[in-house]
Amino acid sequence: MKKQTFVAILAVLLPSLTIAAGTKKFLTLEDAAVSQAKKWQQTGVAKPIMSDDGKILYPFGQYMPTITCAPLRACDIELEPGEQISGKPLLGDTARWLLSKAMSGPADKRVTHVVVKPVDTGLETNMIITTDRRTYHLRLYSSANERDYLNRAGFYYPQDLVDEWNDADNNAKRRAKEEDDRVVAELPAMSIDKLDFGYKVGGEQTSFTPVRVFNDGTHTYIQMPEQMKSAEAPVLLLLDKDDKPQIANYRFKDGYYIVDKLFERAMLVVGVDSNQSKVTISWDKAPRRGLFW
Repeated sequence: MKKQTFVAILAVLLPSLTIAAGTKKFLTLEDAAVSQAKKWQQTGVAKPIMSDDGKILYPFGQYMPTITCAPLRACDIELEPGEQISGKPLLGDTARWLLSKAMSGPADKRVTHVVVKPVDTGLETNMIITTDRRTYHLRLYSSANERDYLNRAGFYYPQDLVDEWNDADNNAKRRAKEEDDRVVAELPAMSIDKLDFGYKVGGEQTSFTPVRVFNDGTHTYIQMPEQMKSAEAPVLLLLDKDDKPQIANYRFKDGYYIVDKLFERAMLVVGVDSNQSKVTISWDKAPRRGLFW
């Protein structure tokens, strides 16, 4: 089953409340879990998180949690949304502990509830829950003190959160590399060591602000952003020494404006009068080598 994001899991488990993790207060369950996951990443230790409505989330894989129940009371153990039990949970004491299962939530985020009830006080046993994602080992205890009774318990998953952080970082690096590879692949055939990237782009930040500008000693290449495909294409005008616009001889190919000459200054323009947007391009003529500014 495809792994759901940690944030989505928390959103299903509990709405935004004031969460207490230790002595520090958090506005949401997500904030508390993230704080504990960061501590776990640094120290290898994570603590349970208790919400204002009495639900406790235990960090999975840290230790065997103790679920304290009471006679005539149901202890609700909630699994991760979408997680499915592989078989009937295994109880050490099936004679004095009653076991049932319930479901809640929409089909795509269905939550399995394992409900246990002791028939007497002072009972202690263990329970094993196997699912399509992991195996839970729990200690069950029945207390005569009503104040010890835990009506709702669940889990959060520090390792999953850390893995998602790492995945997000790796995906960002992969996308950056793919973009660099795409840029190199889209460059017209030319000698890389002759490219000059000594251009500055000024003016408004628009949908047609160039990604980069360079020349090969003969032609000037203006790479346009991806979002320009769904916007109005700008007109390219060259500027003389008096800043008067001049018609430029250029063509658009594979995301580039290709100008058949070198120029010192130019501008890209969309619209007229008060609705006009423009971006300026200037060449400092101090040769720079490399693919980026």
